[in-house]
Amino acid sequence: MDGRIKLKDISLKEFSLKNLLLIKKLRSDHFNTRTEVCIERAKYVTEYLKNNDQSGKPAQILRAGAVNHYLSNRVVSFSDNLIAGSTTSREIGAPLYPELLGLTIWPELETISSRPINQQYLSKDDADYCNSVIFPYWMDRTVLEVTRKKYNNPTCLQLMEKIVFYIGGKAGCISHCVPRYDTALHKGLNYIIGEAKDRENELKNKSESDELNNKIVFYQSIQTAMKGIINYAANLSRKAAELAETETDSGKKSNLKMMAEVCAHIPANPARTLREAVNSLWLCQVGIHGENINMAMSPGRLDQILYPFYKKDVDENGLTVEDALNISCCLWLKIADNTNLVPETAEKLWGGAGSTPAVTLGGVNAEGKDAVNDMTYILLKVTELMKLRDPSVNARYHYEENEKRYRDRVSEVIVSTKAIPAFHNDVVDIKSLVNQGLSEKHARDFAIVGCVEPASSGRDYVASSSIMFNLSAAMEMTLLNGKRFIAGEEQIGPVTGDPEQFKDFDQFWAAFKTQLKWLIEQAIELNENFGKVHQEILPTPLLSALFEGPMEKGSDLIFGGAIYNSSGASHLAFPDVCDSLNAIEYAVFIDKKMTMKELVGAIKSNFSPQDYDRFIPYLKNRAPKFGTEDPIALKNSKNLIQFIYDIYQGHTNYRGGPYRPAYWTMTTHAGQGKLAGALPSGRRAHEVFSSGITPASQAAQNLTAAFNAVASLPGDKIPGGEALNIKYTPIAGNENREEYIKRFGDLVEGYFMKGGLQVQFNVQTYEQLIKAKNNPDIDPEMIVRVSGYSAYFNDLSDPMKDELITRTQYNLMEGAAVALPSSWKGGR
Repeated sequence: MDGRIKLKDISLKEFSLKNLLLIKKLRSDHFNTRTEVCIERAKYVTEYLKNNDQSGKPAQILRAGAVNHYLSNRVVSFSDNLIAGSTTSREIGAPLYPELLGLTIWPELETISSRPINQQYLSKDDADYCNSVIFPYWMDRTVLEVTRKKYNNPTCLQLMEKIVFYIGGKAGCISHCVPRYDTALHKGLNYIIGEAKDRENELKNKSESDELNNKIVFYQSIQTAMKGIINYAANLSRKAAELAETETDSGKKSNLKMMAEVCAHIPANPARTLREAVNSLWLCQVGIHGENINMAMSPGRLDQILYPFYKKDVDENGLTVEDALNISCCLWLKIADNTNLVPETAEKLWGGAGSTPAVTLGGVNAEGKDAVNDMTYILLKVTELMKLRDPSVNARYHYEENEKRYRDRVSEVIVSTKAIPAFHNDVVDIKSLVNQGLSEKHARDFAIVGCVEPASSGRDYVASSSIMFNLSAAMEMTLLNGKRFIAGEEQIGPVTGDPEQFKDFDQFWAAFKTQLKWLIEQAIELNENFGKVHQEILPTPLLSALFEGPMEKGSDLIFGGAIYNSSGASHLAFPDVCDSLNAIEYAVFIDKKMTMKELVGAIKSNFSPQDYDRFIPYLKNRAPKFGTEDPIALKNSKNLIQFIYDIYQGHTNYRGGPYRPAYWTMTTHAGQGKLAGALPSGRRAHEVFSSGITPASQAAQNLTAAFNAVASLPGDKIPGGEALNIKYTPIAGNENREEYIKRFGDLVEGYFMKGGLQVQFNVQTYEQLIKAKNNPDIDPEMIVRVSGYSAYFNDLSDPMKDELITRTQYNLMEGAAVALPSSWKGGR
């Protein structure tokens, strides 16, 4: 272990919130603080651009100037937290990004504070300022509207705005990546600024050309944006010192003095202690959110980033484990100090998500050796203590290199929190990334972005939420010859023939592939259009400075400055579509229990009780299901994965990289399911879809078979990651806890050895979730895994709660599915 594990007890059982009194108070304050809309960034950015957008300056200079203006003029405030700085001007803020989808709350300025679910308080003064100043300026300047005008409202954009086909992520976010904080922490931002200045000066001495001028502008924009973070830190330092002078409480006075010292040194200069390193990293994260929306901007492998500072602080300054826990818990609360600004319509369809910044722990290092260290276990303890929605914690596990005690400790934390962290398979994820063109060394240094998406830390600009694609749309369009129920008689996709005339399953499969390919390529076209608009109006010099590649190339991330440049496309309703393919092949063409005409009629009528209700038991119970080891189900799921992979890999994005398909759904599987018609699988109209790549609720009755079915899918064809959700019965009073934990870990390892990419858990019973839905006060802090990320159960929409309730519950020790209570009627 090379001395990396010096903790006597890796579970740190002696520490709890009972003896970490500061953390107990801060955590309680967090849960008792309302979420407020913060317009501070929108105000300063709008102010700057209104005064400068006619100056003729390049977009990169304008953008950097706006970010600097905001960071340099921010309101500075402090709590008892050991880390200085905040994402917004509110204790828990929902920041407004008007250049993206911030204007969607315009109709709700008077109601967002009082809506029934996930209220986000907005003061009348701020609402008036949005209405009169911010929103009018941005009306025709958002990514969506610039794209509409530039490309003459193309079909691909019109399809997105119908909601039920796909969502183009770049209309609402640009983040979804993992910066590389090593240089900032070890050398300081002054070093980065100096390097950019040196490169600028070097180019100025060369003959002039457009290419060189563009690089000079890029280096200038880095300097301007980075100075904004340093200015913010200096303001924090001055204010902390000022407050310390008048503070009478000795503990608070000491903390303020230390904050003043810390922020006077970092992030401009190299961090010297763990506290300085954590605060430097956090201020860089805050800076990024001044430039980019707070969506899945993931801090990365924090145990690897922070371990050198922890070790040095222990060796030279006597840092204790308790000190490290306090500092790290404070970071968790800082990461959780913001959430998304979500309009009510979107809240009803897929609300409940936080900003999903992912933290990654464990796994192997660049040389392929065990990377678990003391900070890994300290941050696992932090996860266990805090039980927060954000950050989204992920544990990498390499079954050939990592110790089983690490595997079992991760399992123990999941059982304790009931939901976090998630497990990721190092062996397959690394191979999958190498298959995408990454060097093995870079692939080994992957971190998770947002939900489940692997990316090489600070080298791989994955834009992993570029496309959210609804596979059921292609299924419905195949059944209706290019039409959809929701669009009536409008011909949307290709004419692929009346399915009632198909002679065999191969004809149906060919028609389905035609519809699917056409629709995916519409989504790709829209992403390309959005990407080019980003290049025109949303450069990212600050984020670019925290990546490998842009400084060397003299090119912003959005122009392909990173070493690796991919776009991610995630897919919902995969299990439902697999089960529909299975049903068509088996029920119509093999078992011949119904004709295609009857099946299409049943779907059009939503399995009407008068004519088609009799088909439901057969389709639900006899037709092959994804999540079982039925040969038809295995064949169709693998074929679908392969076909989707081939479509995407046949396209190169606007930054010169590949498209990476993925299978995670956030909460879109609930919202989109409520908008969709019936399916051949026996799913009725408006029922929620299955989450991620998880077998449909109650479809897979054997736990081992479910694991094997998902693990059998080719992992190298799922480079964007997958979300498998498994629900276990909690430990019973007569069960041995150690045996339960070991069984938990053994099942994960067995699944990984067969090829599974990822798995996450809810450790709750049907009854516990039903009670929580019926009485939200029972456990207001209950945290659940949704599809790649965590959420507070009470924040979720009713359809999403119902989906969590009905997910198949397995008895961990026996491996059998537990029957859903007969009294459960769901939302009906």
